[in-house]
Amino acid sequence: MERKTNKNNCSFAVIFTFSILIISMLAIPVYAADWPMWRNDQGSTGASAETINLPLTEKWHSSAPSVEENGAVVSNGIIYMSTDDGKLYAFVVATGTVVPGFPVATGFNYGSPAIDVSNQKVYALASSKLFAFNLDGTNAWTQTVGTIGTNYNEGPVIDEGYVYIKAGNQLRKYSSTGVLQWNSTTSGTNTQPSIMGNYVYSNSEYGQIRKYDKATGAEIIGGGFPISTSSGASVPAVVNGKIFFKGTQTYAYDANTGALLWQQPSGGDSTWSGSPAVYNGVVYVYGWDGVMYAFDENTGTPMAGFPSTILNPSGDRNWNSPAVAGDKVFIGAGTSQKLKVLGAAGTANAGVVLEEHLAFSTDPQGFDLCSPIISDGVVFAMLDGGGLYAYFDSGTIWIGGAIVIENDEDCTESQDVTLDLDRGSNNLVTEMRISEDPFFAGAVWEPYATNKMWTLSSGYETKTVYVQYRDSNGELSNVFNDQIEYSENCGATPSVESADTDGKKKDTFVQGQSIYVIGSNYDPSTTYDLYVVEDTTWSDHLTIPERVSLTAKWVTSDSSGNLPVTKIWDDSVLGTYDVIIDVNSNGIYDVGIDAIDDMDVNNAGFSTEVPEFPTVALPMAAILCLAFVFQRRKD
Repeated sequence: MERKTNKNNCSFAVIFTFSILIISMLAIPVYAADWPMWRNDQGSTGASAETINLPLTEKWHSSAPSVEENGAVVSNGIIYMSTDDGKLYAFVVATGTVVPGFPVATGFNYGSPAIDVSNQKVYALASSKLFAFNLDGTNAWTQTVGTIGTNYNEGPVIDEGYVYIKAGNQLRKYSSTGVLQWNSTTSGTNTQPSIMGNYVYSNSEYGQIRKYDKATGAEIIGGGFPISTSSGASVPAVVNGKIFFKGTQTYAYDANTGALLWQQPSGGDSTWSGSPAVYNGVVYVYGWDGVMYAFDENTGTPMAGFPSTILNPSGDRNWNSPAVAGDKVFIGAGTSQKLKVLGAAGTANAGVVLEEHLAFSTDPQGFDLCSPIISDGVVFAMLDGGGLYAYFDSGTIWIGGAIVIENDEDCTESQDVTLDLDRGSNNLVTEMRISEDPFFAGAVWEPYATNKMWTLSSGYETKTVYVQYRDSNGELSNVFNDQIEYSENCGATPSVESADTDGKKKDTFVQGQSIYVIGSNYDPSTTYDLYVVEDTTWSDHLTIPERVSLTAKWVTSDSSGNLPVTKIWDDSVLGTYDVIIDVNSNGIYDVGIDAIDDMDVNNAGFSTEVPEFPTVALPMAAILCLAFVFQRRKD
């Protein structure tokens, strides 16, 4: 009897605790502006009617999610995010705290989850399965669906309580209880569908847009469908009776007849093109060239203020899909690792960068395909290798703020530096935390001061120092940072020169000779990326061209910081060439940082030429002479 009583008490405690958890979750205010699917709605428009007031403030950041193209969705004050290490996370929007019951295990994927608000389910497509979870993290059901491909940043689509996915070369429709309604043969496993009215639209990825009856799954053949278009891995946005698709250009089609309405160049194409956003009669596309484009939805006419200025160097993983909220456009600008905010078409600042926020990741891919989402005054950014960032609109109470290292010098030979610290306009700031870790691992809050001595971490390299401020109300500022080069010798830029085998500077070689380099002013015993490229006209921040075939890729300095005589080309080919040592290993030529040999001969670093006449002629003459003598003897 005693044991039975204890068991009942335990059961009561569990039920009571669970009830309190549910009540506390229900107590979270209902948010009106959810973002429940990867492009917000069934039509994949990537748009919200809400207005985001600037400036944005980074309120919280979680490095827990392992991000590799993955995306997030928001409903009822909770943000859900899939990760490439096979987990589904849930965070409270207001605080960034993890929701009890999460993360839950799914499987490897690069996509985004989806929320069925009416049926209280969260869906994730991973490892050939469609997972359905209840909002407390318990599993509702799982269906094996077949190969899902990459689905970069994409996810299931919810419409009228049903979930639609593409997997295993099938377009599938499930009820909220996991019952398959229909499946229809399709093509393309790397993208998800879009829905408008009674039809489902799908990119085949091989030059077709296909159309299916939403009720039966039957493919519509004829009447202009399937549409022939360019290949690509973007998802069509379908709205207002039109289909908008980004391939080699941006295309608009009539959703009823399949007829082409207009097409416009939009920054070139790549394998993983970003998808369009459509709002207020305007189609927005982020180009492979790092530029934002905007077109009139009906005519394709470029909108005033667009295309924008270059937001990120051309070709640097500019695969993001823009998100629009009211009068602003948001984009994760490729490898810059910056979330950028532009004025929307039709506004006074159309196409102008209004604000930008630097995130951080050691993964050089940057934002890649991780597209921003927006919900109730919060802009969320997902960064490859950098986790999840939450930027709140101007409910924050201050603007400004900064950190400056060593009076803004570019370089220091001392490990001890002075930090100048500016808390901005908020006079309530009482504390700060400082670290060389952007996630402030191990950093402690300390009283705010306008300057502070700081000891840089050991090792000669570029150092970044981060600061965040906190006021007496517990409000956090953005994270600010500054950089300085910590070097044994700040007085000189690294140098590189072409040389012969003895280490003597040499600029002109004979075709087939071996080429060597020498140099100075490097960090000791350090390996650097080396490029031998065809003669180039150089400018700051120019992407370094491809290496000449069969040339060296690396060079290592000695213990004194000099480049020993190093062979970089064994059997040189006729031409003019430059040598670049990419000191900061970013694939970009940076004036004052990278070493270059480019103006020594014929505006190039070195040249290889055919042998001079005597070099060729004298041996040939000798051979002819000997032949003549032998012929005379024979006669």
